[in-house]
Amino acid sequence: MDELLSLLFAAAVQFSGLPAIDGRPPLQAMPYGEMLQEICADLEGERPRLEAQHDGCIRSHLMQPAACDGLEYEAGKYARCTHQKGLMAAYIIEQRKIVYRDELDLGNDIDNSFIVHEFVHALQQYHYGDRIFDTCRGVMTMERQAYAAQQAYLKSRGQLLRVGERLRFVGCGDLL
Repeated sequence: MDELLSLLFAAAVQFSGLPAIDGRPPLQAMPYGEMLQEICADLEGERPRLEAQHDGCIRSHLMQPAACDGLEYEAGKYARCTHQKGLMAAYIIEQRKIVYRDELDLGNDIDNSFIVHEFVHALQQYHYGDRIFDTCRGVMTMERQAYAAQQAYLKSRGQLLRVGERLRFVGCGDLL
């Protein structure tokens, strides 16, 4: 397993064009529901801070409470996150680790391509810092690079599957 992960990490470096780093993030296989809870935990953890920040803003802007609208905690965000479909793996920025579905077959090139994709996100965080994922433009740029590396990996393995196609239909409005 360690040898396979080393090869996948090397593929992420090769196909992303990002410089290699010492070590690689830990990986953890888990059932899908648990994986979603792990990925979405920071949304629920942020709730008390965001609610307090919003309340403080309201108190200081009694005459113009609309000035605080952008600080409101979106109650359904955690529920939507934990009920999403189709996610195969994810890089958790705060924990610097990759989680993936325990049903992935690591003997399968297509399944391995999802690990390569997440390794690219780890490389991106190391080279660009956490803040690159804070804006829509940053996320879109990072996703394009990760999908391009994943696609190149699949092509190198003789796989014809196309990944990241839906990204062409997603945008950031006037930011792009």
